[in-house]
Amino acid sequence: MLTIFQNEPLLFVDGPPIFIKVAITVEESTSIFISTSEERPVAEYEEQVSVVEALPVDPIMQRKVIYLSNSFRRQAYQPLQFVMEDETVTGTIEKVEEETVWIGLGGENDEVVAVEMAKIEEILWRGKPFVDVK
Repeated sequence: MLTIFQNEPLLFVDGPPIFIKVAITVEESTSIFISTSEERPVAEYEEQVSVVEALPVDPIMQRKVIYLSNSFRRQAYQPLQFVMEDETVTGTIEKVEEETVWIGLGGENDEVVAVEMAKIEEILWRGKPFVDVK
């Protein structure tokens, strides 16, 4: 019979220790219900929504962002500079959701900025354009 103790490792590897930074977020679900006795006309709440045409995403830039968003590469290739039409943002890729890239600026406040992937013109690492790895 095999006995496993909780606090003892199962495998011993001779090598340096590896530390991985893991962010844990707590998500709460909230639901809003409208009572049927408080029904209001729909016309009061209708708003005009403007439709903005989405810019096409460059497939090479998308491949670079996805490659750099890997947890190991996120730590290895830092800080990155994201060159856009009117500004340059320096930071690390926090996460990628569809066509939005969340860039962590670091510093005291750990500020995170959302940038559309289509607006990124170039990604610089150490002052030089990041070479696409296939």
